[in-house]
Amino acid sequence: MAAKAPREVAGLGRAETPREKADRVQKGRTERRARQTMRNLVWSLLVSLAVMALLIIVVVRPDTNLVDDIDWVMIAEEGTDSLPEDPVYPLLYDLWKSNRAEITTEPGADVVWSIGLLGPENSYVAFDQGFGADVSWVAAKVDQAPSTGEVSFGYGTDAMEWVEYDRTDFDEGSNNAYVIIRELDASIVVIAGTSKQAVGQVAEDVAYQLGMRANQ
Repeated sequence: MAAKAPREVAGLGRAETPREKADRVQKGRTERRARQTMRNLVWSLLVSLAVMALLIIVVVRPDTNLVDDIDWVMIAEEGTDSLPEDPVYPLLYDLWKSNRAEITTEPGADVVWSIGLLGPENSYVAFDQGFGADVSWVAAKVDQAPSTGEVSFGYGTDAMEWVEYDRTDFDEGSNNAYVIIRELDASIVVIAGTSKQAVGQVAEDVAYQLGMRANQ
């Protein structure tokens, strides 16, 4: 059988040499690899964009269920036996939620009843009642800041004077921007928050609860 004649390549007008054939085959392989690499890159980019879009939808979408809604009233009632006397707690309307309600120990106090409250307009208020608390505990709660005077919160005969620590002019929006303190018989109540309005709402209800107890 006669040997197959080398293929004549268009543009050369003659059969390609072994070297030219090897170069042509290698070039074809290189181009295929380049196309495959490009397809892989495009596919990877599309997958990355899809994952990023999903993360944005999940993370950015507001979802109130992400905040634990803790029943601070129930926890206060259940923890009564762990405290020297009945704890104080505010009774607030439905726009207020709690992300923390606990009995803890802190330096400068025998035991502390504490609530974290999330209010309207992204406000935050921390309520702390320190039993057997001393001046060092109070100083820590106000970040060693000096008092700015006294202020009254409460309605009518339930209104009471609180020692005020107002730092809203230079620390606006911080968790301790506005702090008020009231000393009781066996404990000290500290209400701190992001604004005077938010702290005032909690303080007014606390004053009412304390007035109700005094009249019993």
